[in-house]
Amino acid sequence: SSGINAEYGASYYERNLETWRQLWRTLEMSDIVLFVCDIRYPTLHFSNAVYKYITEDLKLQVILVLNKIDMVHPSISVTWKRYFELKYPEIRVVLFSSFPEEQKLVENTGRRLLKRQTVKRAGWAYGAESLIQLAKCHYDMTPDNESGTVRRREEGEEEDYVTIGMIGQPNAGKSSLINGILQDKKVSVSKTPGHTKHFQTIFFSDNIRLCDCPGLVFPTTAPKQMQIVSGMYPVAQVREPYSVVRYVAERVDLVSYLRLTHPTAEDGIEEPWTAWYICFTWADKNGYHTARTGRPDVYRGANSILRLLVTGRLCLRLLPPEYEPESIVGNYKDILDELISFATKDRGSDSEEDDEYLEESSDEEEESEEDHMAGNKFSLLQGLD
Repeated sequence: SSGINAEYGASYYERNLETWRQLWRTLEMSDIVLFVCDIRYPTLHFSNAVYKYITEDLKLQVILVLNKIDMVHPSISVTWKRYFELKYPEIRVVLFSSFPEEQKLVENTGRRLLKRQTVKRAGWAYGAESLIQLAKCHYDMTPDNESGTVRRREEGEEEDYVTIGMIGQPNAGKSSLINGILQDKKVSVSKTPGHTKHFQTIFFSDNIRLCDCPGLVFPTTAPKQMQIVSGMYPVAQVREPYSVVRYVAERVDLVSYLRLTHPTAEDGIEEPWTAWYICFTWADKNGYHTARTGRPDVYRGANSILRLLVTGRLCLRLLPPEYEPESIVGNYKDILDELISFATKDRGSDSEEDDEYLEESSDEEEESEEDHMAGNKFSLLQGLD
């Protein structure tokens, strides 16, 4: 891994032993394990070592939940589902979205920036019914079976319910998944990675218990810049964001996405684009200026770009190996048709507005929630008028 990360430095991983203890406790309590991954970066979120430990050492069934499918095209979701089912024949894969009303049929955002998302509310989630039915079928349970027929625990334990543990990397959407299944806000959620500090259990029914484990970063050989972009590490804690912007700009045409004009273009001598120039121009375009000198706040501009990537307003994602939408056939084609039909379904008066785009970023959105609450004592009163 040192060779892979020689240019960008060592990757982040969880060093707090107490967090690892909560993962072990969650796995000990669980009868079924849901491995929640962000559909935009599933191979980065999925840990093969953890999967082998759960299936080979603990002998537990793993259900892979590809979450946030509303952020990618349906063909990408279906292809990733096929990829994992072929590579891991014993795994069950469920496509999930806690906020299916935000689904957009987006092929590419190479020319524009997606519109700022509206306030999301807990409600009906796509894939929730399939997820619960899959867990019930694994334990030979039926909806009208009140007592439930589940795997017997160790002698002396009297629990007769199934515990479904949820594990995954930070910002994978585990807490939102629970709220989506329960169709109500039962656990606190946040865009900031690591918001869940301790594992929590909630009863879905008399015989099904959900256990939400705090997200932790598993050791990996992926560059830490990719970990930041995928939301594993809080953007507010990134001390040097310019290398991350450079890492993204080397792979994505940020200048076209953000519609930037080089600051030296007016002088007739246009210099090559650099990460600093991108952050400088973006800060100046959005009015991010320092208090004393009034110059563009380059650091804040860099953080703003990273937040656009983490929240999905810039649709950066990994494509499945040998991705060809025309090769989707059989049962996967039926799933694809269902997702496309759902994505293109009319949702009323808000649908036309949701399909619009914004060229610039909102100053209010880019500020972290913690900084905003600390700087404004009356922030809790906002939205009441």
